[in-house]
Amino acid sequence: MNIPTGVKNHECAVCGKAFTRKGHLKRHMEIHASVKHQECDICGKAFLHKRSLKLHVEMHAGVKNYKCVVCGKAFTQKGALQLHMKIHAGIKNYHCNVCEKAFTQKGSLGLHMKIHAGVKNHECYVCGKPFLHKGHLKLHMEVHAGVKNQECDICGKAFLHKRSFKLHIEMHAGVKNHKCVVCGKAFTHKGSLNRHIKIHAGIKNHDCNVCGKAFTQKGSLKLHMKIHASIQNHDCNICEKAFTRKRSLGLHMKIHAGVKNFECDVCGKPFTQKSHLKLHMEVHAGVKNQECDICGKAFLHKRSLELHIEMHAGVKNHKCVVCGKAFTRKGSLKRHIKIHAGIKNHDCNVCGKAFTQKGSLKLHMENHAGVKNHECDVCGKAFTLKGHLNLHMEMHAGIKDHECDVCGKAFTRKTTLTGHMRIHACIKKS
Repeated sequence: MNIPTGVKNHECAVCGKAFTRKGHLKRHMEIHASVKHQECDICGKAFLHKRSLKLHVEMHAGVKNYKCVVCGKAFTQKGALQLHMKIHAGIKNYHCNVCEKAFTQKGSLGLHMKIHAGVKNHECYVCGKPFLHKGHLKLHMEVHAGVKNQECDICGKAFLHKRSFKLHIEMHAGVKNHKCVVCGKAFTHKGSLNRHIKIHAGIKNHDCNVCGKAFTQKGSLKLHMKIHASIQNHDCNICEKAFTRKRSLGLHMKIHAGVKNFECDVCGKPFTQKSHLKLHMEVHAGVKNQECDICGKAFLHKRSLELHIEMHAGVKNHKCVVCGKAFTRKGSLKRHIKIHAGIKNHDCNVCGKAFTQKGSLKLHMENHAGVKNHECDVCGKAFTLKGHLNLHMEMHAGIKDHECDVCGKAFTRKTTLTGHMRIHACIKKS
């Protein structure tokens, strides 16, 4: 019988590694020979050692005998538990030599290095989008499949990803862990707090490329653009007046109901909206003497008030002679005319591309800078252009306007439908 003495007399002739037992050396030699006799009957994966196969089969069976004493998470293999315990201990021995970020596991560092190298080996066969991780591609494929397995028991809304679902549940529970250090206002999502902070900082990165008006939040700009596009989907069933925003319709209905909960402490005048009262108070302060009787907004100059009144009345006296589109203000018409004239005075100093409006150039420059100010408040993904975010939000909303003429399947994006049509084309050829 070969009794181990602690002495490693059995050395591998290939790599020089030494072993206490001859049997251990024999099994080690199978690695160099790439011999894998132990095959899994479930998935066909082969292993060098019987013990490795046994652990693998336990994984299929869902056996998890190794439990973390800190958080209760269970694992199939002891080694996996040991790696997990390093996370609790804060042990990060694997450092990136590019950005100095540290990792608990060597494999995590390896994946991280692919980011610096720009390696994305996992490509979507439908739309061609590449991904760094196989897991990310798997989640992406659920978008094409329209799979939403995470369903809310409260409202029935479904989500693609577990993280998005968790944030949604916190919203129902009223959990607001992200607090503003300036005014104390709390938010459910970190992204919402980040956008709120921009208000205090006076940051307005979202410019309208039609009139140049700037906004703190992309959502505000999106609603503003509907005004330019004359999109008014929310109709009043009493007077048939239409509104761009659902909230605006709700406030308008209060007028019909005679609801005016916001009263001025100085003169007693009541208002439907708190913002109207706030504007009205500026009149008492002598800041703006020209007040709108409709919404309470005040102006310094009479001419500004007149233009504002025309907006309420829907007066658009400035008409384009080329396409017939009408505008409330002359300045808006002038900017519009430049599009027809092909006037592009705003040149990009990086690639030379020219634009009609300064706002369009500003958005283009963000592409070069890699700036992504348009963040999704559901999953946190950021985009350079608001249009890309709008498309992304349609995915969360489950909007599928692009339908296949062959099988009737609907998609969120036109590009996804194009990729889908290739499948029909391949079937037809075969």
